[in-house]
Amino acid sequence: MNKTEKMFQYKQGNTLPFGVTKVADGVQFAVSIPKGEECYLNIYRTGQKRPSCRIRLSKEYRRGSVYFVKLTDCPGTDEEHTVAEVLSREYEYMYEVDGKEFVDPYAAVIHGRERWGKRGRTDIRGGISLESFDWQDDSPLNIPFSDMILYQLHVRGFTKHVSSKVAHRGSFDGLREKIPYLKDLGINAVLLLPCYEFDEIRSQKKAHGEPAKPAVRAAGQAVADKSQPVSKRKPVEQEKLNYWGYGQSETYYCAPKAAYAADPHDAGVEFKTLVRSLHQAGIEVLMDIYFMPGTNVCLMEDCLRRWVLEYHVDGFRVNQEVMPSQLLVSDPILSGVKLLTDYWNRELVAGAGDNGMLAEYNEGFMNCARRYLKSDEGQVESFAGLFRRGSSEMTPINFMTHVNGFTMMDLVSYDVKHNDENGESNQDGTEYNYSWNCGVEGKSRKKYIMSRRMCQIRNAFAMMLLAQGTPMLLAGDEFGNSQEGNNNPYCQDNEITWLDWRMTGNRTEIREYVRKLIAFRKEHPVLHQGRELYMFDSLSCGMPDVSVHGTQAWRVDFSYYSRMLAVLLYGDYQQKPDGTADDSIYIIFNMYWESKSFDLPNLPGEREWYPAVETYGNTFSTIPQPKRRKRCHKKPSLESQKKTIVPPRSIVVFVGR
Repeated sequence: MNKTEKMFQYKQGNTLPFGVTKVADGVQFAVSIPKGEECYLNIYRTGQKRPSCRIRLSKEYRRGSVYFVKLTDCPGTDEEHTVAEVLSREYEYMYEVDGKEFVDPYAAVIHGRERWGKRGRTDIRGGISLESFDWQDDSPLNIPFSDMILYQLHVRGFTKHVSSKVAHRGSFDGLREKIPYLKDLGINAVLLLPCYEFDEIRSQKKAHGEPAKPAVRAAGQAVADKSQPVSKRKPVEQEKLNYWGYGQSETYYCAPKAAYAADPHDAGVEFKTLVRSLHQAGIEVLMDIYFMPGTNVCLMEDCLRRWVLEYHVDGFRVNQEVMPSQLLVSDPILSGVKLLTDYWNRELVAGAGDNGMLAEYNEGFMNCARRYLKSDEGQVESFAGLFRRGSSEMTPINFMTHVNGFTMMDLVSYDVKHNDENGESNQDGTEYNYSWNCGVEGKSRKKYIMSRRMCQIRNAFAMMLLAQGTPMLLAGDEFGNSQEGNNNPYCQDNEITWLDWRMTGNRTEIREYVRKLIAFRKEHPVLHQGRELYMFDSLSCGMPDVSVHGTQAWRVDFSYYSRMLAVLLYGDYQQKPDGTADDSIYIIFNMYWESKSFDLPNLPGEREWYPAVETYGNTFSTIPQPKRRKRCHKKPSLESQKKTIVPPRSIVVFVGR
């Protein structure tokens, strides 16, 4: 039989997993079809309208509700090209039930969505990806939550702006080119917004056929009349996109998004290359996966497993109201990767956090810290509790900003949201931003306004990066990225959501401050202890592991009108890599609008306090190197050693050596 006469040959399959899998004697297709009289597997040459092979899924291929078909030969195979290679290169497939085709929910590739925001063809089909990939001995980094500096980013928006100066803007490859930037900043973990195959094109019709509201700008279109305030601009009627990727139908969770790849036909390999490169740079990769209500439980579990085993992903943020938490923590594969949810039910997952892989991602820290930052009343006690909160089982993820809300710059520039260009009459997005514009709404060139804002930004980063738990930065906050007051840019695929990398030069002082503060955190283990702090002397050295103070040492003021707080982290409770005890850290928060005098508590022995960080003047001081010392067993005096004046609305950090 010559090459042109060769036909598809197939037989019964018998193994999991679902989807398309390379097996010893061919390629197996497995799909669950609970009901259906006439079921078929249709195999097409890529782009062709009629199937090249149509396999009736009769009872002989069925086990339970699953059909297993194994292709052992197909046109195009020879001594040099296997069935798997030919299918991956030349074919796509669909399933058909009672005359209606559907895409395999386990498809590793989706054909027809290669161009962002556009349809290159009227239909979509499942593609086949069975190529081998050289992982170059890649293995999990297993960075403890307490040591992580997490960085949340949108793959497209991170490098889509022309100022990113990467070869392939808005792609996995573009992100890979920015790895040196991430390393220089001190990032060792990224949380990617949805980068699986979702449908970004949203319907513009309402449920009852009413005309849609005005939509937003088209991708890449400049903001109309930038001389006008955001609130007075008119939205441009264009098709609305689901830029973030949350809450959209026709989502295929097992396939990397083709439109995020420099080569859309090779998205899987490009994503694997990104993960491998990040791992080689010491950076973990976590994914944000939002499962739609009603998603099959087995599909969710299999999907997460596939991202771990096939793509070497290190963890996930999942919506546990859809994905059962017990399933997450009991799965032998998933229980070994990092899992972030809004909260964990301690009773349901009792004992599951012993491996240190569970974390809570919620807005509790953000809301309290924002209110304290803007000097609201009654926040000191709550903030003190959240600031010192740590856990070895369920680590809190602390953030001041995240994808859904204001950026850091907007947090200090706007009192209210400005979502006018979303086409929803500014009715979308939360009303509770807990922000303060420092005296002027929106952009300002007034020096005293900008000085206030820069100090508030430094305060916000200090609150987050000096707290126990895991800090998470929103991409672009470190160089003053703004979304023009939009706190819900879910549909904005343009300059509002694309990072403008020119700001890395304009706002160098913010980026350098963040870089130094991250390095300061990493230098001091007491700032990220990875355990619960007890607030008592468990070492019998005369000092608790953590203590809270007010303007007077050892006398905290939790009154409703208080805005002053100090936190002492005693160094003997943690060791540096060389085996010596860490320095003690004293962090003073003065969120009052006038300068305040604070006591500095005495340290035992010959140790003294040295100023290290001061947000009001943006200073990092050089601290003398400590002498080697053993753990303290001498009870220190509780009287005040000396006083320091802390400027209004600022934070000062002292190091005790």
